[in-house]
Amino acid sequence: MKKRAVSIVIALLCFSAASQTSYAHTVSPVNPDAGQTTKAGMNWLAHLPNRSDNRVMSGAFDGYSRDTFSVAEADRLKHATGQLPAVYGCDYARGWLEPENIADTIGYSCNSELISYWKSGGIPQISMHLANPAYSTGHFKTPISNSQYQNILDSSTTEGKRLDAMLGKIADGLQQLKDEGVTVLFRPLHEINGDGFGGGLDSIIKKQRENLFVQTAYQKIYHYMTNERGLDNLLWVYAPDANRDFKTDFYPSVSYVDIVGLDAYFTDSYSIKGYDELTSLHKLFAFTEVGPQETNGGLDYSSLINAIKQNHPKTVYFLAWNDGWSPAANKGAANSLS
Repeated sequence: MKKRAVSIVIALLCFSAASQTSYAHTVSPVNPDAGQTTKAGMNWLAHLPNRSDNRVMSGAFDGYSRDTFSVAEADRLKHATGQLPAVYGCDYARGWLEPENIADTIGYSCNSELISYWKSGGIPQISMHLANPAYSTGHFKTPISNSQYQNILDSSTTEGKRLDAMLGKIADGLQQLKDEGVTVLFRPLHEINGDGFGGGLDSIIKKQRENLFVQTAYQKIYHYMTNERGLDNLLWVYAPDANRDFKTDFYPSVSYVDIVGLDAYFTDSYSIKGYDELTSLHKLFAFTEVGPQETNGGLDYSSLINAIKQNHPKTVYFLAWNDGWSPAANKGAANSLS
């Protein structure tokens, strides 16, 4: 039977049904104490590439929790394609806002919509553009020294307390989702190898590539969320920038990651860099952000589906950015391979 990848028109998928499905082998999350629904979801995702059709979940981003998030992108795609994306993205932090209290860069008001989306059969992907805890107000673009970086990871320091305050607020949001039974594709420190935003914690860590503290930052977040807060509803996603080097230099080790991915903005779906490098880590693979490099409406999303089928067959989901990067603002949103 011919294999088929599905475009943005894929129907919403319910993880609860995954627990009723039998597979030849079981793929478990890195958190041994993950909840049953999260375990079932991980196993279901792991077997997507083995299916004969409906092998790739589509996704869409719809803004920052503090001020821009809504379900407008989902509605826009529903209008353009007739169906909703399976994965729906929200960002808990806009680190460049620099309020008086750095923890106020964190918000999770998008949870109410994400809970409804989950109950309808979708799954959220959550990321954060974290502010720089070396300073009380963020200083998103201010470089820091190695000693300041070390202080950020030390909970006894002023800088470390600022990071812990942000992590605490993020965990509160994730706890709210846990209480509603929601499994989350959780993407901390995304594009850690890039500097597209000129600062923030992600870009600060990027400058520490040869420092052991690089891995420690991701690991600290993992241990806090998993061990201290008991969040058993997270699937952990490691997602560097496809257009930058050092894609695996920040990999925190096999014990901390469920899914590896790429944030890829491109003109040619067939020339995205990093797939072989990331899949060599032997984890599930996803395109955690995708979109055209130029927002002129010229990208054909059906070419991405073709490229996934031919060049990136281990892909379990892709998530398109909103606004001008959206499939609804480009071409081929409703096309799938046959």
